[in-house]
Amino acid sequence: MYSTTPLLLSTSATLLSGDRVFVGNQPDDFAIGPLAGPADRICVLGLGYGGSLRPLRATAPGSSITAVDLDPDMAGVTGALFRQHFPTVRFDAVVADAAAFLDGSDPYDLVVIDVYAGESYPAFILQEPFWQRVRQALAPGGTALLNAWGLPGHLEPLLPPSPQHRLATLLAPLWPDARYLSCRRNMTVVLRDTPAAAPLRTSAPASPVAEGLTPMDRAVTALQRLRLAHAEEFRVPAGAPAPNPTEDVPLTPEQLDAEMARRWPAMLAEVRSCAEAIGVDASVIGTREFYTRPDVALPVTLELARRGRPAASLLPNVAASLTFAGDTSLGWFGEWVANEAESLATEHQAWLVRTALPQALCMAANPLVPDWSWTEPLLKRVASVTAGS
Repeated sequence: MYSTTPLLLSTSATLLSGDRVFVGNQPDDFAIGPLAGPADRICVLGLGYGGSLRPLRATAPGSSITAVDLDPDMAGVTGALFRQHFPTVRFDAVVADAAAFLDGSDPYDLVVIDVYAGESYPAFILQEPFWQRVRQALAPGGTALLNAWGLPGHLEPLLPPSPQHRLATLLAPLWPDARYLSCRRNMTVVLRDTPAAAPLRTSAPASPVAEGLTPMDRAVTALQRLRLAHAEEFRVPAGAPAPNPTEDVPLTPEQLDAEMARRWPAMLAEVRSCAEAIGVDASVIGTREFYTRPDVALPVTLELARRGRPAASLLPNVAASLTFAGDTSLGWFGEWVANEAESLATEHQAWLVRTALPQALCMAANPLVPDWSWTEPLLKRVASVTAGS
């Protein structure tokens, strides 16, 4: 699972580090798949540089993985990369069109969909025939995982117009159980045929975990199991406005950035109103100072969490996102989570498990910044919070 020679590969699509499996980005969440059900035979649609392979191996060490990519050069480069640095992480690379690969295939226990055309979605991802193929390719009790990129959680991505809204509209009728976990601008969508009433925490036997994981990788794996138990339904919220049939769904980075800018003022207005209601300095809302003042950011965020508002993910998302830009100025947030996780588990369990603790772990696992002084205390708190989960 680890490279004996130094490796740090950072691209817009993949982050790989030889000394850790989990790096704080969305592919880490593919470790969820084997926790949701059987995973003896796995198909990965969209290989890239192999960011999903070791997270899958962490929770399904004995599985057979077939990885599909349309680009023969990418398949060749990734195969060579893994043979050199991760020779024990075996997989079969297939050069094929992901849209048609599953037609007539043998059944898979787990199908992972991580397919992009450049920086946008290929058309077939937003069309029902492809998802019918995915359903038909799954063995009984099988699971499909989708990386759905678009708007961040604090901007209500399940409201139109957004790719996550379009996908929820498409997929919810096809799967009895559709749930998701957020990672900043990504959602990892978990699709199962198990009735939605069946709790994820007990629906599948405990998955084996790869031996020899580092303390950090063990902590992330343990938290993934707890996050799965608290995953939210991948459904358009009740009372959501109907999408405008003449309005295009934003799909490209430029379109999505424009949609984020359109939603930003309403979200900030809610945060400001919350600050005023609890009597803290609302004048810094919308400025950099908000994130650097724990005396404002924390009480406002916790009040938003108490109300169950999506804007409660603003502070954790920004703190983690900045670290991936090399900015460590919000390290105080990770330290605060490390110190307060056990009390937060009592008062704000859903927010802690779904948002605060995952993003603090993302900050700690990030190989692009120096080690944090609070990493070890954080791992101890993770072990405490996840004990018995």
